[in-house]
Amino acid sequence: MTTAERKKIRFHALESRVRRTIRDYGMIRRGEHVVVAASGGADSTALLLCLKTFAREMELTLTAAHLNHCIRGAEGDADAVFTRRLCETLEIPCVTETIDVKKQAGDSGENLEACARRARYAFLRRAAQKVGAQKIAVGHNRNDQAETAIFRLLRGSGLEGLSAIRPVLGDEIARPLIDCSRELIRGYLKDKAVRWREDSTNAELHYARNRIRLELIPYLEKNFNPRLIDALARETGIARETWDFIEAQARAALANLCAETEEGISLDISGLLNLHPALQKQVLRLGLKEGFGSTRNIGAAHIENLLSLCKKQTGSGETPIPGGGRGIRRFGRLLLQKHPPEQAAGYSYSLSVPGEIYIPEIRALFRFTVIRRDAEIKTESENRRQALLELAALPERLTIRSRKPGDRHGGKERGKVKKMLIGAKIPPERRAFLPMLAIGGGVIWIPGFRPARGYEARLESDTLLLAEMIVDA
Repeated sequence: MTTAERKKIRFHALESRVRRTIRDYGMIRRGEHVVVAASGGADSTALLLCLKTFAREMELTLTAAHLNHCIRGAEGDADAVFTRRLCETLEIPCVTETIDVKKQAGDSGENLEACARRARYAFLRRAAQKVGAQKIAVGHNRNDQAETAIFRLLRGSGLEGLSAIRPVLGDEIARPLIDCSRELIRGYLKDKAVRWREDSTNAELHYARNRIRLELIPYLEKNFNPRLIDALARETGIARETWDFIEAQARAALANLCAETEEGISLDISGLLNLHPALQKQVLRLGLKEGFGSTRNIGAAHIENLLSLCKKQTGSGETPIPGGGRGIRRFGRLLLQKHPPEQAAGYSYSLSVPGEIYIPEIRALFRFTVIRRDAEIKTESENRRQALLELAALPERLTIRSRKPGDRHGGKERGKVKKMLIGAKIPPERRAFLPMLAIGGGVIWIPGFRPARGYEARLESDTLLLAEMIVDA
């Protein structure tokens, strides 16, 4: 379409607003294939009609997508028939699917509304993939934005929740009607003499959102602000901009403070506490999302518990996280652990030296070899799972076992093994997995440490015992 042709077209007020919204948010690019969510209601019908108007100008390919949730029986079936006929009239192909959402919700125990929403977006993504579309357009409007903001405010969902419905979600979801009021949308359809379907469940007051729309908002408009919808739309925009700034700062901070370990996400506590309180909380949320995959069921109280753990002056500690996870403070770091480590079973094995034995509880082989001083072996500094022991100081049989309370390194009057492990910053969960080479009541070697005094090979000794721990790959 040429510039001259565009100038001759007189757009409806809704169409002009949608054009501006698409442009301002970069929602849909020229030449893209767009799947349009089509329920048969006023919003989706107006959206389909409006995008059809722009299709030639923007070189768009449109495909409608209708999901029958099987929630409203014959009424839902009639919506599907209406949508197919509308698409035939507009010469827009239509992808349809039927899903028994009530059964899905019953099987999973999920809230019906949440299950329906999840099923709808999954269907739209399938439809987009099927037809090769780059974008999915859905029909949320300015009133929906206001209702969502009030709903989340009453639920206590914080600044992110007050951002309400985003005009663009990721790289695929676009909401071209987000700046259009429900009144403007219905006026548009009436002016175009296009009918739409009414969802009877929208009048049922046992749904919280319906009570907000039908009772609370009219009351607030009458008694406080007749332009409440516009005011809330502005506030959600401010909240969204503020939240986006906090989110960007928090992501940058997380990258500096975070380390991924085998146990989970580890954060530097000192660096975390040097941040602004708003950033501290969001860094924790992002760390939990990265480590757990989701922050579902993790609320403000859990974030506060994690911060309280970080603010302890000394020592270690932990706090539970929903889903079986834990926040663990140790050695100046906070570990966000999704799954508790498996517990090591106690064990004790005896063997003659030289010889070897496999310890299944820790999946490691211990080998003891008599060697001469001039043999070519790796030194202890090169391999912490090897040690040179004084053969003359050892009995014929040695014991390899798990740690016991009160263990001392070298015998009765020597230092406590527990204190050694704490000094070496060995996490409590790993201590139970460390094998102890023992004689009688004393530990003489722990892989990763030097042998106990009196048992380490002397420089003047020609014949030594090489102890090796070989761990399964």
